[in-house]
This record gives sequence, C-alpha cells and structure tokens, in this order.
Amino acid sequence: MEKLERAKALFKQPLTLDELRKLDQLERAAKGKERMYIGALWDAAYAAVDPIVLHQARVEGLL
Repeated sequence: MEKLERAKALFKQPLTLDELRKLDQLERAAKGKERMYIGALWDAAYAAVDPIVLHQARVEGLL
C-alpha cells in the first residue's frame, strides 16, 4: 500500500495541477484494492481543489 500512502500525502498541502497529475499516475500504477482506494481519493480532491485547477485538470483529461 505504498502508493496509497504517497497518494494520501499529496493532500497535506493545497492541491495543484501537479499533485493531481501525481494522483493520476499513482492510481494508474496501483493494482487491486490499492487502486480502488486511491481512486476513492478523487472525491476528496474534487472537494479540496481550487476551481481553476479543477478546470485545468478537466482540460487535461484527469477528471
């Protein structure tokens, strides 16, 4: 569950587009339940991220 811990650590500072990219990479690299748990963090990301960053993430296809 190393990737999950790294994903959770992304939330210790305000989320930027770079952190959302890292979250996406971690989710893609994870397998099984770890991937499911990281995927669930996207709900928290939607709630925590600045609307401008959220828009940029949508444009990039992260969301």
